Amino acid sequence: MSEITQAIAANQTQITQLQSDIETLKRAAGIVGGGTNTTPKVPRQPKPKQQPQRKLKPKQKARSKPTPKRHVWSAAEKAAIGKRMKAYWAKRRKAGR
Repeated sequence: MSEITQAIAANQTQITQLQSDIETLKRAAGIVGGGTNTTPKVPRQPKPKQQPQRKLKPKQKARSKPTPKRHVWSAAEKAAIGKRMKAYWAKRRKAGR
């Protein structure tokens, strides 16, 4: 078994030496090439095709979305809401005790 472990250790040192040499060569290539340290490019996934936009007929115009209008509360509505909320919180206080 010791022969196998010695062979594994020798191969691992060889691998680390080769990796070091590769890194040195990459740095040198970046300096000589006048650029930064380059790595091989991975091809991109193709983008999904988009649906073509529908062309409008000459007489049609593009419609803009209507803006939602905010509800304005009347005084009576505000009073009713206030009354309901006071009852709600009073009930919660009673339940908490």
